[in-house]
Formats: sequence, structure tokens, C-alpha cells
Amino acid sequence: MARLLQSLEPCTLTVVCSFLDSYSLGLVETAAFDRDCIAECWKVLRVKAEQLLMRRPRWRTPPGQPASPANHKHALQEVILQLKSLTRVPESWIEFVHKSSDTVIEIQPRLAESVSTIGGPHHGGTEDYVGPSTVAGQQQRRQSAPPTVAAVPLSVGGCYGDAIAVGVQLTSRSLGSVGEAFLLGVDFLGSWNGQGQVFTVCFSPVTGRIFLRFPDGEGLVAMGLPDLTAAAGTTELASLEMGSIEAFMFMSTLGGISFGRRRAAGGKKCNMEWCGELPPEFLPTLSEEKYASLTFQVDKLLDKATISITWAGQLLPFSAPLPTSPHMFCSIHTFCSIWGNYDW
Repeated sequence: MARLLQSLEPCTLTVVCSFLDSYSLGLVETAAFDRDCIAECWKVLRVKAEQLLMRRPRWRTPPGQPASPANHKHALQEVILQLKSLTRVPESWIEFVHKSSDTVIEIQPRLAESVSTIGGPHHGGTEDYVGPSTVAGQQQRRQSAPPTVAAVPLSVGGCYGDAIAVGVQLTSRSLGSVGEAFLLGVDFLGSWNGQGQVFTVCFSPVTGRIFLRFPDGEGLVAMGLPDLTAAAGTTELASLEMGSIEAFMFMSTLGGISFGRRRAAGGKKCNMEWCGELPPEFLPTLSEEKYASLTFQVDKLLDKATISITWAGQLLPFSAPLPTSPHMFCSIHTFCSIWGNYDW
């Protein structure tokens, strides 16, 4: 095979190598073939990978970040890492929101004196806050810390008609101290007059409340499931404080959204409980894309917590099925609750 490739004209070799994947192309490069031909093939692979990345607007390089390497092979390696990454958390958030692995995020409470200096909603997948190097250390830390509402998109999403299923496990020494500091949800991306907009639906595994966040910053809230801390008795509260919660979000191909959860303590898992399905009519119809997301409100956090992403795909795991009617394969009920205003 090597001799055959060496005998080909450069133009023919380029065409042949253009069908190779990155691993095979690397082997051909090692065999010291025509450098210009190999460089052109790396460029082709890079362009294809960047086209995939551009389909994820939230994964585009934030303004002010270093440009991609000029070397096509090295640039391709960076793009592949981004495509394989499940989450992207700004490094400047590390003091309060830290990505310890691709599936695990740790959050820490923020000191009370720094709360008033932090800005409003912000999505970690698009840009980052970094203070000027000339300011004092404390002010720089405040400017680079996560805002009051910090959202981290997951690389799990799609367009109209695509299903999304995500599962997470929330663990803390005191789940009651986590409250609504962590929310699991989905972001709808769209544009209006050339400006990108995000509409968010999210769920608190602890309090059971469902939140809506509109592009203009307005919000609504409704009770989806009972508040675990309010409904728990003395024994249940003790197990809740030392246990964990699994939470799931499922968006069907028709566009309806369901949230579910189950408690776990002492190695035992409780039964799944699901809120009603938010119907498609209730959600944005003109959104271009949708992505699962994790939202953090560290100012509401009283004790450190860990969020582990345990499931991501288009179908729910067999261990967490949606409730179905014995007569038809569909959700038992549609979400029905009273909505009220919510100040993000």
C-alpha cells in the first residue's frame, strides 16, 4: 500500500488521501509522503470538523480568545477536543464553578460581600468575564467570577424534531443547602433582528419548581413536583441531607418537555417521579436550535455540591422510564400548575 501511494502523482495522492480519517492520515504522514499533499488533506479534515462545530453556536470561540493554530493538524486536534467535550466551563469561574472532569462539575458558595458586584445572566458556552490586569486582585476576582445566573450548555441538543435526554446526580453534604442553586434544563436558541436570543426552561431537583427565563430577562415559575425539604419528615430529612438526587430531563420529538427525579440514600434508589409534560405549544416555535444546559446560582448555595452527568442522548435509560398509560404509549398527564412571576 505504501509503495502504491508513493507511486501516485501529487494531485492523485491528494484525492486518495482526502478519503482517509485523521488516524489513517497520520500514518501516511509518518511514512514521509508529499508534505504539501498531506497538509492539504489536514486542511480538508479541519474544515469538515469546523463545519460540525459551527452547528453549535454556543461552542464558537468566544471573542478575545486566542486564534486557532495555523498548522491545520494542530487546529484539527483542538476542534476534535471541543466536539468531544460534553461541557465547557470558563476557567475564570473555577473558584465557584469547577469542571473536575468532562462529566463532573463542582460548585462552591460565594462570599456574601462579593454578591452585589456580580452581573446578571450569562452563558458560559459563549463568552467569558475577565477583568483588566491593572485592577486590584479582589476586584479582578469579582469581575471574572460567575454571574448571578451562570448557564453551562451541554453538547447534547439538536433542531426541531430531535429528542434530548439528560440525567444528572446532585450530591452534597446538605441537599437542603443546595436548594435552587442548581437547575437542569434546556435552552432554545433563536435570533431577532440579527441578535441571538436564548429562552430557557429549567427544573430544580430539590424544590421541584420549574422556571422559565425569557430573552429579555423576565421569568416565570411554577411548582412541578413537591419541595423535598418542605415535605420531608424528620427521618426523611436526615436521609435527604446525607443522600443524593438523580434528575432527568426529556424532550420528545414532538417538542414536549418532562422533568423527573428520584432520591438515593444508603445505596438504595427511590421510585422515579415525573412532573407533567410541558406541551410544545408552551415553548418557542421559531427557535433554531436547542441544547440541554446546567444553570448555577451560586449566590443561593449554602454548602458545596457536585453535579455528575450520568446520562446524555436521545432516549431515557431503562431505569428511568416516563410514566405511561396502560392503554396507550404516552405520558399520563400534561403539566398543569399556576405560574407566577420570578425575578432572576
